[in-house]
Amino acid sequence: MPSRFRLRKIFAPVVNFMAKGFIKLQVTPNIATLLMLFCACMSALSLILWESLLWYGIWIFITGLMDGVDGAIARLTGRKSKFGAFFDSSMDRLSEGIIYSALLVKMDLLFDIPEIWSVLLIGMCLLFSFLISYTRARLELIGKREKINFDSNIGLMGRSERLFYLFLSSMIVGFFHIGLLIFIITYFVLILTTAIYRFIKYQQFIESIEKKL
Repeated sequence: MPSRFRLRKIFAPVVNFMAKGFIKLQVTPNIATLLMLFCACMSALSLILWESLLWYGIWIFITGLMDGVDGAIARLTGRKSKFGAFFDSSMDRLSEGIIYSALLVKMDLLFDIPEIWSVLLIGMCLLFSFLISYTRARLELIGKREKINFDSNIGLMGRSERLFYLFLSSMIVGFFHIGLLIFIITYFVLILTTAIYRFIKYQQFIESIEKKL
């Protein structure tokens, strides 16, 4: 997916509006990151304690918005830092783990398949989600070291798109009371395809660098 069509671009006006409001409240980028993590926790609790897919999805959507707010605050206030970027990336992975953990806890309620297959499906979704983000981070390091610009945020299912897909699926299943399994299987296929696509494109980029050396 070209960068100009990514959800981060589409929701940028909303994220910037929220960031300006948090700046007035003297919220720092790192505090905004913690608020994002809090929203992820609320999402998991909504499903685990209250068995509400609707609130699970709503909190995931808010998590997605807050995921961009910390960076927007940093840009608008000139408070970018290497630790802030490290902290944000670490909390992003933790928040995704928390969101997936709720599906694991409630898999008997959500998936009408043997437990082992539910664990495997959710585990693979988590694994490839992390792989998509990890490979991007590694490639950006290579690009910076070689001083070459490359759009590493390619493929359909970046983090924002993954969160939005989970939000949309939860809303549909919650409202219409249909099975979640087909949505999660489709989700896994999309994530796997994105990971493979990135590997191919990243390999081409790395090989082009090696040819120049």
